[in-house]
Amino acid sequence: MSNATSETILVEQQISAARLSELGVHGWPTWKDGVGTRELDYDAAEKSYLLDGSATLNMRDGTTVNVEKGDLVIIPPGKCLWVVHQQVRRHYRSDALSPACCII
Repeated sequence: MSNATSETILVEQQISAARLSELGVHGWPTWKDGVGTRELDYDAAEKSYLLDGSATLNMRDGTTVNVEKGDLVIIPPGKCLWVVHQQVRRHYRSDALSPACCII
């Protein structure tokens, strides 16, 4: 098991239906968050696929990215400040969960 983790937020813009299917995105839980600012603390990397809305994500190391509907975002472990500009609705999946947890 490797302890290496990415410190950078990764964004895949406007991903294809094939990629969504490959990741099983539509089987992930859904989260909705209104306009505002909140800091989330991730124990493990988390993938989010934005169904609606837009936000700016800021990591403590200064990394900042803008995300919007259709983007797949991979957030590394650590604290991330979400600045939600338009209400966000997203599917999410934490790497801390067992792969079998979401199989239907």
